[in-house]
Amino acid sequence: MKKPEKPYQYSYQELSAFCLQIGLLLEAAVPLDEGLAIMAEDAGCEDEKQLLLYMAEGAELGDPFFKVLEDAGTFPLYVVRMAKLGQQSGTLDQMMKSLSDYYEKEYRLLVNVKNALTYPIMMVVMLLVVLFVLFSKVMPVFDQVYEQLGAKMSPAARSAIRLGGLFSGAALIAAAVIALAVFGIWAASRFGHRISLVDKMVNYVKCHSRIALAIANRRFTSVLALTLKSGMEFEKGLELAGELVDNGKVAAQIEKCGRTLETGASYYQAMKDTGLFSGFYVQMIKVGSRSGRLDAVMEEISEDFEQAADQSMDNMLARFEPTIVAVLAVSVGLVLLSVMLPLVGVLAAIG
Repeated sequence: MKKPEKPYQYSYQELSAFCLQIGLLLEAAVPLDEGLAIMAEDAGCEDEKQLLLYMAEGAELGDPFFKVLEDAGTFPLYVVRMAKLGQQSGTLDQMMKSLSDYYEKEYRLLVNVKNALTYPIMMVVMLLVVLFVLFSKVMPVFDQVYEQLGAKMSPAARSAIRLGGLFSGAALIAAAVIALAVFGIWAASRFGHRISLVDKMVNYVKCHSRIALAIANRRFTSVLALTLKSGMEFEKGLELAGELVDNGKVAAQIEKCGRTLETGASYYQAMKDTGLFSGFYVQMIKVGSRSGRLDAVMEEISEDFEQAADQSMDNMLARFEPTIVAVLAVSVGLVLLSVMLPLVGVLAAIG
């Protein structure tokens, strides 16, 4: 069967489900070629079906599973390498289940990050729209009504309304320009084009954001725990984890840790000296390395970093909501004062 020209691209959630299904097939002693063919019958789309059938043919010809994954050209290098390690160690079924857990966590983390970004952006845009309509459409009507009644708004109120309309309008235009720029960057990335300035800005945020650092450390410790559990040497697991963290600061610390290990330092000392971990985590690593349970310790630390990332995002939203409410309350309060003071004057003159 001919290899699909455009291999199906799995999302993290789909990748987790794929790894779990392969693990269950292996555990039930179902031949992989038959299992992949069965999975193809219930594929979600034609592209995925063709990919699974192509993989089934490769497995039927006797290719190792990691070679089948590699030839498919759609699976991450991490999955290919871990599948190869699983076959070499005879634990491919357990390895695929562990990969399923890993990508399930990656999917949940991605969803949390998207939600943490989407909600504040929507709140800001809604606030700007409300203020723009209020200052540019509603308040001029009150000004005309007061003029017909023989009253006038104060010069300060008129200036504030004018400035509010200009500011909210300019902010909406800026938001639209930013949205178009983000869409353009996303479209360029889909075609393999990279913008150096954008990459520098993203790397800066990743190296200085508490959330980004927690995510990178979670990924690092999760990968390291999985490699140690599978029997891979610590140094090789460290190298593989460094390729997957996608954070310049953490990757530099991992590289430094690897060089320190080459000098003969212990795992505990290398991680402590390079700043990868500190405080209680260093003590856990020391105990884990001496007891031979470093994989379990890394898995525990990974869960702690996952909770830290979630907590940081929750804290960001918790601080953001009151800020938006306060800005809206102050704006509405100033508008009400601008409207009510001339009205009080009119009522006093009538009385």
